[in-house]
Amino acid sequence: MWLLRLPGLVRVLERFGVLCRWRAGMTLDLSRLQERPRLPLGYEIVPWDGMRLREVALADHEAYLGTVDAHLYWQYFSTPAGCERMWREAISGRFGGFSPEHTRLLMHEGHVCGNVMSSLRSPSDGFIGNLSVVPAHRGGTGTALLLEALWSFKNAGVRRVSLAVTLDNRRAYHLYERLGFEIHGEFPLVVRPRGGIFIFG
Repeated sequence: MWLLRLPGLVRVLERFGVLCRWRAGMTLDLSRLQERPRLPLGYEIVPWDGMRLREVALADHEAYLGTVDAHLYWQYFSTPAGCERMWREAISGRFGGFSPEHTRLLMHEGHVCGNVMSSLRSPSDGFIGNLSVVPAHRGGTGTALLLEALWSFKNAGVRRVSLAVTLDNRRAYHLYERLGFEIHGEFPLVVRPRGGIFIFG
């Protein structure tokens, strides 16, 4: 797997339509959580509402458009229908026991503009499956959204929360690191976009 760290090899793979990026699993001990959410004016964070699923999917599609994650997970993020399928898979338990109690929606003027998807893998272990904010609504909103979910987990007695991040997504990685998440493992994700080939290390 170390060969996949070589920039030259990664460039050769990309010439053949194969994308390789490293992802990291990160974990936060919730006893370390200190920061409280501060939401910019004009926004509110509300509990999960399954009736808004289509609106959530549209917001996810807009949030991921043009990003490296949109290419790595093209089967989800390339279309609103794919985003909706991701949520339906999450709700059915693909990423752990979906937790509507800890899942949150970011609202602006009555419309969904972001979300944080939460699951429980055990009574003491939470998981963040997705965090997204539409670009026009970024600027502290994503941090507040994530913190709302983390405090919800902590107040319910959950001790740890984990997630995975693409290391090229420096904005997300730095947010998680600043809040106290620590890397517990790294793995390559190799994909031929729209070719259906995934290799997990």
